[in-house]
Amino acid sequence: MNATTRQSIQEAADILHKASYVTCLVGAGLSAESGIPTYRGPGGLWTRFGEPPMNDYDRFVQDPKAYWEERLNPPSDGPRAELFKALEAAEPNAGHYALAELERMALLQFTITQNIDGLGRMAGSDHVVEIHGNRNMVRCAGCGLRQHRDDFTIAELPPSCPKCGGFVKVDTVLFGEPIPSKWLDHCYQQIEASDCILLVGTSGTVNPSASFPLLIKQRGGYLLEFNPLESQLSLHCNVVVRESAAESLPALVELLHTR
Repeated sequence: MNATTRQSIQEAADILHKASYVTCLVGAGLSAESGIPTYRGPGGLWTRFGEPPMNDYDRFVQDPKAYWEERLNPPSDGPRAELFKALEAAEPNAGHYALAELERMALLQFTITQNIDGLGRMAGSDHVVEIHGNRNMVRCAGCGLRQHRDDFTIAELPPSCPKCGGFVKVDTVLFGEPIPSKWLDHCYQQIEASDCILLVGTSGTVNPSASFPLLIKQRGGYLLEFNPLESQLSLHCNVVVRESAAESLPALVELLHTR
């Protein structure tokens, strides 16, 4: 780690130490270090294979049975197969564990993750909104009831909700599907309370998540970016750490432990 990176981490630690309420916005770059391919950027799935159709939710609404038949018989090759295989094999990396440690140290109050892999929770983070859902869960499209996929029995297609009888889908927010309002409301509440936000591995291109840091910035709050690549939010950041999160976040934690 070079001197410039160490200095940037020191500056980030100084700001975190003084901040009163800190959130974190996590993007695909963090999970890429666990072997899960990103969508955009160098080597991303969409970069290599092109963007998929953006009408998944409409297809689910029009024919839930066909949607589930496709889900239960995934492709053996191509971008979806590559993604599913990587998701099944992935484990939390040092960056995930560092965020969980910051939470335990009461220096990080809340995390908003755009990732569906559940690795943050596996690493020990508790105060999290998975704004795009969790691949390990299923959710009723009617009442919003969520269950772990291992605890949900599919007796017929399409499966129905044990609470309201509505159609059940995977918890992942599909292309074209509105983010559940209670998740979004919770995010805005946390952003409103925040005077500092960590931006970890996010490209800053997907809304509404990309707008959260700017709301904090407009109130005079601090933006701290941990990303080896430049993002759409980089120019707005007070501190930029151009190093992988798996390297830089543990260094940040170690520095804060010495205070």
